Amino acid sequence: MAAPAVSVLVGVHNGAPWVSRAVESVLGQTLADLDLIVVDDGSTDATPTLLAAVRDSRLIVERQSRTGLTRALNRALARARAPLIARLDADDVALPARLERQRAFLEGHPDVGLLGTAARVVDEADRELAVIRPPEADPAIRRALIRRNPFVHSSVMARRALVEQVGGYDASFPVAQDYDLWLRLSAVTRMANLPEPLVIRRLIPGRVTAERDSARLRSEARARWRAVRRGQFPPWCVVFALRPALALAVPLPLRRALRRALAR
Repeated sequence: MAAPAVSVLVGVHNGAPWVSRAVESVLGQTLADLDLIVVDDGSTDATPTLLAAVRDSRLIVERQSRTGLTRALNRALARARAPLIARLDADDVALPARLERQRAFLEGHPDVGLLGTAARVVDEADRELAVIRPPEADPAIRRALIRRNPFVHSSVMARRALVEQVGGYDASFPVAQDYDLWLRLSAVTRMANLPEPLVIRRLIPGRVTAERDSARLRSEARARWRAVRRGQFPPWCVVFALRPALALAVPLPLRRALRRALAR
């Protein structure tokens, strides 16, 4: 069989409330030459039944015992055959023209290997909360990269050969695995974000626990420290590795309040 143009990678654990919409949003893309690789990471709800009900040969489902999102994504990556890979979280939605527009941009910009988009943020009732507009051009993305994650993970498309060249997702990162991957990819390719919101990102109350938020901060600090040690940023940028480490001393409710205030 000929390889598709794009392989979409999804990892899911107990995603029954949302996974059907995520799958439909991919299979309904204007770019139909794709496969959708979903790794069910030990779901105990109706997720396996919902995935089994989909009658589309482009959907590939693999089940595994619970190992976490990072290993699930690496398993999906190992099954990918397309030269381009795209990501979508199981509770998010890709707008119909997303993959077509990203593929067209990458075809016209062969020097770009990592491409995201803006994103709409909605709540459980689909009420719009915000629009995330990351920096668009490579220089602005590089300036932001050591300070924060300038990509919406669910919006990203990348060249598979480059992702494999840098080793895929690092399994030692249970969270912020995407941020670590972008830092490593930035050493081998140019990056961009499309200004259009081409994905819908869903915020679910209670999903980010204090333990998970602390793990994210530790992972961000480690990813930045490793990037500085690799020589990707000047030594003084180690201060950006220290910032999330210092934030661990702040209680989670105060962290959230500070983020909301800074986002205004």
